[in-house]
Amino acid sequence: MDTGHTPSTPPLSCFTCHKHQDELTNTLKRCAKCQGALYCSRKCQTDDWKNHKRTCFSQAAPSASPQPSAPPPTPQRPTGHSPNPQRPTGQHNAGFNAVNQLLGLTNDDYLHALPEKEAFAQIIDCFRMRMEDEYVYGQNNFGIYGEENPVPVFKKFLDLAESRRGLLPPWWNAAKRRECERMAVDSKGWSDINCAVEKSDIQEHYKNGSMPMMLRVLGEKVYGRGFM
Repeated sequence: MDTGHTPSTPPLSCFTCHKHQDELTNTLKRCAKCQGALYCSRKCQTDDWKNHKRTCFSQAAPSASPQPSAPPPTPQRPTGHSPNPQRPTGQHNAGFNAVNQLLGLTNDDYLHALPEKEAFAQIIDCFRMRMEDEYVYGQNNFGIYGEENPVPVFKKFLDLAESRRGLLPPWWNAAKRRECERMAVDSKGWSDINCAVEKSDIQEHYKNGSMPMMLRVLGEKVYGRGFM
């Protein structure tokens, strides 16, 4: 019998812990790929990754554009793509030179003026931002995006950074590198390469809207190319 009542829409909730939006202080984030799954935190998204990835890629809208969201699950690697992001140098992303000049990064010594711990953090976050961009824009799944140990990829990233003359601070040496590598796998800290990071996370953490651009420019200088 028709009661005349319109069915109410179920409240939005986290796919893992099932907390409703009105119970949370932060806005639920959608999966970047399928835009369907909702998560209240990185931990909840990571915990659900193995289950969600089975349906995520097939449900993704072909025209969906990247937006602030939970870390994307792993897609199938496109045929013919190299499993190594250290491809030969190539073209920079559009706007690289303009941003490089606008943010005062043309001398390649941006990291030199930072305290050691801050320099480590930004080097690590540069890598994390690059892995996110490679996935979202380049359709490449390296490290955690390919369910692989991210440490070997990070070490190759540092190898490349060390090969770029003047890019790393003058105090950088083998001992400092080991310290940076330890910081990169510290699960209690912010700069953990086992956790995905996005533009909005970087902006919030550093309280700087330009920080994603700075890290992307740094990443292009390390890799010698853009991610698109």
